[in-house]
Amino acid sequence: MAIRSALVAKPTPTFSVSELADRIGEQLRAAFPAEIWVRGEIENLTRAPSGHVYFSLADDGGGGGESGMPGQAHLSVMLRAREKERVNRLLTKAGGRVRMTDGTDVRIRGRVDFYPPRGRLQFQMVSIDPAFTLGQLAAARAALVEALRGEGLLARNGALAMPALPLRVAVVTSSGSAAEADVLTELDRSGFRFDYWVADVRVQGNEAPTSIAGAIRWCAPKGFDVIVVARGGGSATDLAAFDDELVARAIAESPVPVLTGVGHEVDRTVADEVAHTSAKTPTAAAQHLVGLVTRARDRADVAFDGIIVAADRALRREAERLDRLAARTSTAAAGATRAEHARIDHLEARLRRAPVGRLERDERALEQARRRLRSATRRTLDDAERAIDVLATRTSAVDPERALARGWSITRDERGTVVRSAADVATGMTIRTTVADGTVTSTVTSCDPDDER
Repeated sequence: MAIRSALVAKPTPTFSVSELADRIGEQLRAAFPAEIWVRGEIENLTRAPSGHVYFSLADDGGGGGESGMPGQAHLSVMLRAREKERVNRLLTKAGGRVRMTDGTDVRIRGRVDFYPPRGRLQFQMVSIDPAFTLGQLAAARAALVEALRGEGLLARNGALAMPALPLRVAVVTSSGSAAEADVLTELDRSGFRFDYWVADVRVQGNEAPTSIAGAIRWCAPKGFDVIVVARGGGSATDLAAFDDELVARAIAESPVPVLTGVGHEVDRTVADEVAHTSAKTPTAAAQHLVGLVTRARDRADVAFDGIIVAADRALRREAERLDRLAARTSTAAAGATRAEHARIDHLEARLRRAPVGRLERDERALEQARRRLRSATRRTLDDAERAIDVLATRTSAVDPERALARGWSITRDERGTVVRSAADVATGMTIRTTVADGTVTSTVTSCDPDDER
């Protein structure tokens, strides 16, 4: 009976590949009859010439293999060209703040399907939830800011002293980008001699945080006065690298002040929160530097004008004292001379009346009087010379020629008035600049007052 049963048992069915694919598709459609929402991180996004978009959706919460350990799960996603228009409309309604790029955490809607030609489970995307992505980004930013505040890193870079004359500048940005052009154009047209160096970095994508943070740490010990981190405008997902913990910590721990100019005026990233100073745009960041240097120059001009005024005042005061001392010296010497001459005349008169016995004594007295006269006159003149030397030394200390010898110069117009501003001259005017070893005469061919003064 056992042999008979084996002979008549129903054989195990054998499926063709197509039949198995159809059966899998039927089971999937039965298990997921309607559209569902799936969340995960975009990886390996590509846009085909056909208009279709392909990417993988991944997360770290999927089940593992035989070991039972958690592992990363991946799901192939296809967004057809006709459905892409609906997705783009939703992204546009969100203000363009979300873009589908690698590394973006998204919540998408679609259908589970099996694609027989590739033997692959595939998710057919039809919609997206931009608010989910923005919420995830905002929550991650808030959590990172609080963590940095708890570690005392949020205000560390801002506590550094900004140099009064920040002319050596490291610019961390994408080489050849609009942000680089905006920063360098502002620095070049300022007229100041900025010494800048550009660190070419990735500013978008999964590699951007490591690239930006590495450049900041490399620049920190190189002797720059300030580090400018710049990136042009974009969506919130485009700027995600500047909300990354690696970048935030590199800025916070930098021993050099960091100035950020990231995105548009409405954008605010974690990098802005930890930077010494944050500007609204790359252009505004460069303008801030130019403003610092302009104010330093203005302070130097005011100080130099004060030196000239003080030197002139001191010279006049010391010259008057010198004149008074010379007059007193001359008067004292004349008085001493008259007194001694009177004494000599008196002695001569007495000699004429004195007996011969006193003649020798009076002659000796007369000789002593002459010696005292010469000694008193010499002492008076020596005292006057020493006083004059002291006054000359003090006068020399405030002499403008010494300031000229240290590299300063004084420019006067045709009337001899000191030129203190570009507005004091006009095209065609002849000006004379006094330097340490002479005078330079120039004709003004152009006059460009600084608008930011």
